Amino acid sequence: MDNDDYNQQDNQINNSNKSMNGKKHTLGKQSEIDEKVDDILIQIEETLHLARKVPLSDQCMVDREEFLFLIDMVREKLPEELRQAKWLLQHNKQLIAESRKEAESILNDAEIKMARMIDEHEITQQAKIEAQRIIDNANTKSRQIQASTMDYVKNNLDDLEDQLTEMLMFIQKNKKDLDL
Repeated sequence: MDNDDYNQQDNQINNSNKSMNGKKHTLGKQSEIDEKVDDILIQIEETLHLARKVPLSDQCMVDREEFLFLIDMVREKLPEELRQAKWLLQHNKQLIAESRKEAESILNDAEIKMARMIDEHEITQQAKIEAQRIIDNANTKSRQIQASTMDYVKNNLDDLEDQLTEMLMFIQKNKKDLDL
């Protein structure tokens, strides 16, 4: 893979990052996200079930059906975003694997090239310098791609966390407004 290929991969990663509107995202384990989501949903349900009832009716200060509908909406949207985050992780792992494979290929090519040029001392020295430059370049590109990938995944997870926080604050505000 030559520098143009690396630049093209970098551009693809940068374009993907730009498409996320530059929002910050956190990296975390899937189980931690699932636990946080479940905790928020349990808290919403408990709040609903503990709400004061309106005398002579089957309603509380918050309409149960509407509130449960909102909870269902959160549950419906959340799995799609989690699937997207999982896809992004898998896609980024593939990019890293491809980059490593390319780096190994470049290293192998450099070693073969060095072996062919071993007859002449000056050419051998130049080949060693060039091989090291290629190795350093491949290692640098691999680290850059890995860092970009991790940032991209972190940004996606941060965005998901922000959305969940906003939903919870919206529900709490509406409940508070209804309690007056």
